[in-house]
Amino acid sequence: GSKRSKRPKRNVYLFNMELSVASILVLVTSLLWSPDGTRILKQGLFDGWTLGTWIPICTNAAGGIVVGLVTKHAGSVRKGFALIFGIFLSGLVQAASAGSTVSPHQLAGGLLAATSLYLHTKYPYQPKPKSTTNNE
Repeated sequence: GSKRSKRPKRNVYLFNMELSVASILVLVTSLLWSPDGTRILKQGLFDGWTLGTWIPICTNAAGGIVVGLVTKHAGSVRKGFALIFGIFLSGLVQAASAGSTVSPHQLAGGLLAATSLYLHTKYPYQPKPKSTTNNE
C-alpha cells in the first residue's frame, strides 16, 4: 500500500486570518475602482438598506454556522447527503407551490441520493486494520 505523507496541522485561526486579509485586500481594491465603491464611499455602506435587506444576510449567516456545526459533528459525507436531501426537498416544495409536477430528472436524482444515503448508512466505510508485522 501507499503511505500518506504526514503534514503538520495548520493553525485554523491563523489560516482564517490569512483568508480574511486576502479578502479584505480584494474588497478594498474593488471598492476603490468600481462605480458602486465610489457611491458607498460618498453615501455609506448601509444607504438604502431596509428590513428586507437583512433577511438574506441573517439567513446566510445562520446557514453558514449550521453548515459548520453539521460538518464538525456529522462529517463532510453526511453533510453532503443532507445538502442533496435539502435540494431535493426544495424541488418538491417548489413543484407543490407552483402547482407543477416533479420532473423525471428530479425524481431520478432524489432516488439516487436516497439509495446512496441508505448504502452509506447500511455499509459504512471500514478502514483496513493496520498490520502488526514488521517487514524490515
